[in-house]
Amino acid sequence: MQKIIYFAPIEWDFIYQRPQHLAQRLSGAYDFYYFQPLGLRNLRISDWKRGLRRVYGMVRQRNPHPNLHIKNLIFIPIISRHLQKANLWFLKKQLVPLADQRSIVWITTPSPLFPDLLNQIQFKSLVYEMMDDYAKIHTSIETHIKETETWLINRADLIVATSSRLFEKGMKLNQQKKAVLIRNGVDYDFFNKLDYQRPPDLKNMGKIVGFIGTVEHWIDFETMYSLAERWVDIDFVFVGPIKIRGLPKRKNLHYLGEKKYNEIPHYCHFFDVCLIPFNPGELADAINPVKLYEYFALGKPVVSFEMKELLPFADLLYLAKDRQDFSIKLESALMENDDRMKAKRRELARLNDWSVKVRSLQQALSHL
Repeated sequence: MQKIIYFAPIEWDFIYQRPQHLAQRLSGAYDFYYFQPLGLRNLRISDWKRGLRRVYGMVRQRNPHPNLHIKNLIFIPIISRHLQKANLWFLKKQLVPLADQRSIVWITTPSPLFPDLLNQIQFKSLVYEMMDDYAKIHTSIETHIKETETWLINRADLIVATSSRLFEKGMKLNQQKKAVLIRNGVDYDFFNKLDYQRPPDLKNMGKIVGFIGTVEHWIDFETMYSLAERWVDIDFVFVGPIKIRGLPKRKNLHYLGEKKYNEIPHYCHFFDVCLIPFNPGELADAINPVKLYEYFALGKPVVSFEMKELLPFADLLYLAKDRQDFSIKLESALMENDDRMKAKRRELARLNDWSVKVRSLQQALSHL
């Protein structure tokens, strides 16, 4: 069985999303090695939970599926030219026995370790998956990220992009023009075949406007605060790991933190309206939000600022041009009572099930 050596962007035990879904399904056709992230920056004190997860993973090696192996690489988590040789030596010792001339190496982040590392190991094909515009996320190391990403795109035998903007970027830089656009998806049956139970931290709430995902700097919290100020009888709920400080405080603003994947559908089910409150701009336009398909799998009305990837679904959600318009669209979403709209959203989600995405991926991989 052919191997895929997959350098993941997130830990296996982090929020269950695209990387885990693809790994789980592709392991039916490949011997799939899921390597925990090498990282784009140095570890910080605030990363202590992530560090504990990594140590725990080293102690407890797991194979969720006979052909799916979760692996932890030993290396020094500091990005430095002085440590580059040492890290390459550590990584080479661990990867050379595993990689062979039939292996597919699959990279998901432009870590500065990869260009030198790939020259040290054997493999058949290189896949570079573009999931985010990392240069826009990590602005302090933007130049290094752009240099590494350009190298990876030019070296790759296949580019996989999750949004049209990333696809265009990949096609522009990849001289062989070997790129495929495979957007995000949803485990449709998982979200729909449940006996929904109201989570305890939602029990004392009335109408709920909710968001599922990482609470990060790309969320427009000024708009969220102004909405909470206006709609005092509505609870605004954020479910997901909190990565920033100084969040706005109000009685009807609730930050519930990270939840297990199997709890997420229960939260979404009890949201009256769902949010994608990303600051509009280049970063948001490069995102194809997983949460859209998860919200749609339950037929929920969704309010968002205009984003390039959401424009094709403008007739199924509420897209706002600015803060004032966001409030207007939220009011319309709260008043929605249209079963046909719910059915259309569910159907769109069903057509974007992860199984559909994996079939497209397998077809692209078969041509390598």
